[in-house]
Amino acid sequence: MRDLSPSGLLAILVTIVFTVAGQLLVKKGMVEVGPSPHELGVLTGFLLRALLHVKVVAGLACAVAAALAWMAALSRAPLNLAYPFMGLPMVIVLALSGLLLNETTPWNRWAGVAIVCVGLVVASFR
Repeated sequence: MRDLSPSGLLAILVTIVFTVAGQLLVKKGMVEVGPSPHELGVLTGFLLRALLHVKVVAGLACAVAAALAWMAALSRAPLNLAYPFMGLPMVIVLALSGLLLNETTPWNRWAGVAIVCVGLVVASFR
């Protein structure tokens, strides 16, 4: 990780934090908004409710902040070094979805995340 400056690492970590926060906020908001309709006629009202819901808006704002932080990260680090870190939000969201959203995660999904973690470690070595 010699090619990764402290400011590059910070930008990557900020990207991860905003990515995770955005996913969790959008999910919490959409649970409160309700399921998407099957009828096309009520889709506009549903989308309007969703896009005006405070948690959904905050989650989308986090996604924009994550994109901006990612731009900063890529200006400071090689893509082939920075990109493997983008597997971490999957791990963190999986863990936090159980804690914060009371979702259950089957063992095979955890096994897949473990494989991703091993891949991240392997990819980080030079």
